Amino acid sequence: MRSQTLQLPPLRSVLKSGDVEDPVNRYVHRTLAYLFVKAIFRTRITPNMITLSTVIIGFSAGCAFIWGTPTAMFAGGVGIWVAAILDGADGILARAKNLHSEFGRALDGSADSIVAVFTVFPGFYHIWVTYHNPYHLALMVPAVGLTVVHHAVYDFYKESYLRATRPGKGAEGRDADEIGEIVEASLDKGPIVRIAVEHILVPHLKRQRAFLSWLDPKAWQLSKQLKADGQTADIYRNFNQGPMRLWALVSSAPHTYLMAICAMFDRLDIYLLIRVFVMNGIFLVAAIWQRHATSKTVEELAGVRAAKLSSAARPLTT
Repeated sequence: MRSQTLQLPPLRSVLKSGDVEDPVNRYVHRTLAYLFVKAIFRTRITPNMITLSTVIIGFSAGCAFIWGTPTAMFAGGVGIWVAAILDGADGILARAKNLHSEFGRALDGSADSIVAVFTVFPGFYHIWVTYHNPYHLALMVPAVGLTVVHHAVYDFYKESYLRATRPGKGAEGRDADEIGEIVEASLDKGPIVRIAVEHILVPHLKRQRAFLSWLDPKAWQLSKQLKADGQTADIYRNFNQGPMRLWALVSSAPHTYLMAICAMFDRLDIYLLIRVFVMNGIFLVAAIWQRHATSKTVEELAGVRAAKLSSAARPLTT
């Protein structure tokens, strides 16, 4: 009976900030995902069921890449794109029904990683058996390793941006300073939850912390001190909106639809080149811009705090 009283909120209300997503993901993927959620909203389908379906579709796409015929490649590309849309649908459904959980986040992260394994490695296998080019083989290692870094960095700046610019709403997940709490909360939720949290979510947060502490240490400290209010949100958005939009271009969504398009045309070799050279070029520009933005944000917020302290202390000296 409860599900019959629920109403699906408008699309705008269940979306993330447009600054943390690339345009294709926001306007194409999210719209299609919302229409799917609208169709199944009153059913017993849960966000976790949708998440698991992306794994099945990803596995099917990987099998198609190994098969390798033009028709199979086209089907595999379509499959990856469908999985990407459903990857957004689980989050929309969770936000609409207020079903957020650490297990859901861990499962979603696990599904993303599993789908990547099921599709990227078969895709690289297809490139090798098609071209037998050692140059391609040499590019596959940095393509995989640096993509993991891209996603971890994007996830950190996305969470920081949402936490700073959405007073009263905050970010979507937990961070590496809360690892102990996350693990403790998972202890009584069964073995599947513990495995997802301890072997997917926690390692992801540890890698994130280690890399960000080196890449942009001020940003890591800033994210711990942020207390979102209207003034803080304006300052943070002013300096960080530009680099955040670049970070969105190296997130999982562009990776997915670029791979899908190249697969449909049976040119995964082009995807490999884009992944290594174009995406890392964007990452480098974003990293340089972000360090400058972080420094300016820290300075501006320190000035605001100093002004508030001075204003608060002034009546005491009169």
